[in-house]
Amino acid sequence: MPHISKYKKRVDDRTGFDQYEISMVKEGPWKVSPSEFDTPPPSKKSLGGEGDVAQGEARIGADWSSISDTDTPATSDTPTTFITAAGGITPSFAHPFMRVAGSNSNITLSANPQIVVGREKQILTLAGVGSSITISNGSGVALMGSSLLVIQSGVTATFYYTTAGNVWWETSRNIGGF
Repeated sequence: MPHISKYKKRVDDRTGFDQYEISMVKEGPWKVSPSEFDTPPPSKKSLGGEGDVAQGEARIGADWSSISDTDTPATSDTPTTFITAAGGITPSFAHPFMRVAGSNSNITLSANPQIVVGREKQILTLAGVGSSITISNGSGVALMGSSLLVIQSGVTATFYYTTAGNVWWETSRNIGGF
């Protein structure tokens, strides 16, 4: 009878990886690597797994055809407001910021006040998404450095309203885009 080495190379019955006989462990009818030996859980309670059913209610007859992963809820969609030179900007605080664009072309605000009067401590952020809107210093607006503000596509500007002077103070602007 030939001598069989205890270090004989063997294929794991479960994974198909090469193992050595010395490292194999018997699990039921199979010989497997010790790292794949299934030890029972510490309790008798089931851990769940494939085929287990949750305790919740089943959704029978649900219409899933109207649901999409790309749908944006209407409550979080910020509409674009088109601004006219004579009409000025009427703030909307229904959303965290206002998307604004000049109506049909680039405009320079001529309304007085340029931004409709607000309430103390209101914050208004304008985000340009189309034709540019030029705001000048004065007429209810105090711009940083008294320079013109051109809100074109990608530009944002934030204002703070104060009743001490009835003016929207520009607090920041981002001309680099969103």
